[in-house]
Amino acid sequence: MVNSFIMNIFTRLSLLLACLLLFNCDSFTSKKQPSTTPDVVNTTKQETVLFDNQFLINGHSFSDALTTVYLHKIKNRIPIIIDSVTVVDKQFQFKGHIDTPDYYSLSSNLSNKRFRLLVDASKIDVFLNETIENSSSYSSTSVQKDYAAYTKKMYDFRNKGVGLYYNLKGDFSNKSISKLRKDRSALFKQTSDYTMQFIKDHPNSYYSTLIIKENIDAYGHQKLREFYNSLSPEIKSLASVKAIDSLIKEKENYVAKPIPVKAETVATTYEEYRPKAYSLSGQNPYGETMSLNSIPRGKVILLDFWASWCGPCRASNPNLVALYNKYNADGFEIMSISEDKGQAEWITAINVDNLNWEYHILDKNKSIAFRYGVESIPFKLLIDKKGRIASEKISGRKLEQRIKELLAE
Repeated sequence: MVNSFIMNIFTRLSLLLACLLLFNCDSFTSKKQPSTTPDVVNTTKQETVLFDNQFLINGHSFSDALTTVYLHKIKNRIPIIIDSVTVVDKQFQFKGHIDTPDYYSLSSNLSNKRFRLLVDASKIDVFLNETIENSSSYSSTSVQKDYAAYTKKMYDFRNKGVGLYYNLKGDFSNKSISKLRKDRSALFKQTSDYTMQFIKDHPNSYYSTLIIKENIDAYGHQKLREFYNSLSPEIKSLASVKAIDSLIKEKENYVAKPIPVKAETVATTYEEYRPKAYSLSGQNPYGETMSLNSIPRGKVILLDFWASWCGPCRASNPNLVALYNKYNADGFEIMSISEDKGQAEWITAINVDNLNWEYHILDKNKSIAFRYGVESIPFKLLIDKKGRIASEKISGRKLEQRIKELLAE
């Protein structure tokens, strides 16, 4: 579809091609791994003792222009500002209570981008720069150390992914693409095996449960169940972890119910509230502005937030291609919204994964993702024929079933 365009791009750029990040990809997280030995932190100290379930975020800014910092909590997949502080002498602080470790994020008066950090009942040092891009965090608790160790290994896998794309060297022959797909599958298996071993080695770590939760859309129910069964009974007894078990059971039950091929889906017979889809626009691979209104009215539309470097996104692309080929003639369209920063990586991934639909746009500054409450990718939502949001964060067999229902309305 865009082979000639790719070749023109690659003759002008010397940057490395897309990196393959093989775990759930945070839209607003710094791509720099958390530092485990920042200069201003004495790593020989024991854990800071706070009141039960209390966290303390000690912030350090590198810019005089950074004057206000906002703390976000994710509620129903939407980032909500829950606190803000004024930066004094390049220092700021947040304090609060937390029952179990979870992800929060920080933003500032200088940028609407957010830096994600793991928060637990401890003292956490955060080093925030004005662009947010290279910010980092540090804490000495065991769950934070697990987080740092796992994240470091994931970046090792990412760097291997960089090598896979770099080795193409502009060769997009069928043989090269076939080898790339084979190598990428092998790399994904290595990542899955490492994740399995990490959870087995850390059955009592709450961070192991966060790994499973973040990968709930990246793996099938059998692998997720294998991950979950490696947790200790003590960890499984926590209410938040039981909720993860329920999510896995939901996937298991859904797979166990085959979707009828010939049976017609009964349209919804009750009035269901669906909010209007927000307007959006961006540049397509040819530099032209494309919007949601570019898609003809009366279509069922899947908005797919993804990136070339997002492993779970790439792993789900074959299923999207199959759905598009199966239902496009019935009025189903896909608009892929990429969070890539480089056009070359983006277009290469479109070509390699055979994403042959017309509607592709870039969301470089995450403005579309922010408007739709997308905190991490992959993220998929369905828009009905009347332009209303019908389903969010949906995948697998559920996605196909929902497409059939909306097409039948």
